[in-house]
Amino acid sequence: MDEGRTVVSAVASAAADGRAASLIGAGNAVVILGITGLVLFLQFRARRVRAVMFVWVALLTARGLLPPGPARMTAAGVAFLVVGLAVSALFGLLRGRTMPLWRDRDGVVWRRGDAVTLRLWLLTIGARLALTGVEYALFGEPFDGGAFLLGFGLTLAVQQVVLMRRGRALVPGGTEPGGGLGPAGVPGSAG
Repeated sequence: MDEGRTVVSAVASAAADGRAASLIGAGNAVVILGITGLVLFLQFRARRVRAVMFVWVALLTARGLLPPGPARMTAAGVAFLVVGLAVSALFGLLRGRTMPLWRDRDGVVWRRGDAVTLRLWLLTIGARLALTGVEYALFGEPFDGGAFLLGFGLTLAVQQVVLMRRGRALVPGGTEPGGGLGPAGVPGSAG
């Protein structure tokens, strides 16, 4: 019983002097960096184009919408959220249109990012960081991890929709660009 009171007391004390906020902020930064790193890593591996990718989209979007929300309810906060989401959608469209796709002999559609994909990801992140910098410098709006995750979910959703549409038009029997081999070393079944 005393141990429980000690924990509650410690949490209350941390919250009172602001340490809880910095811990939560650090936790959000770790989550954002971890998710960003994993998703970017997977962009450059040969992977099937399938609807399960929308699970990531749903998770990122849900996390982005959790309180306190993706933007402060100020004119500048909402305006920069809208502009940031538009930028995210635009880069998702560009990546979806330029990412190499192929359909293997079994009819499965695959994708793997290339140098263009990397440049577009760097531009996506750079544009979002630049917007955040302008938002802070000119309007005093703080960085919002929720807005970043919401934009990340949107950019992946748009990219995935474009890839799925492009994939429907591909004919079976293609091979991975650059002559890549699949998991069993069989051309055209990249994995």
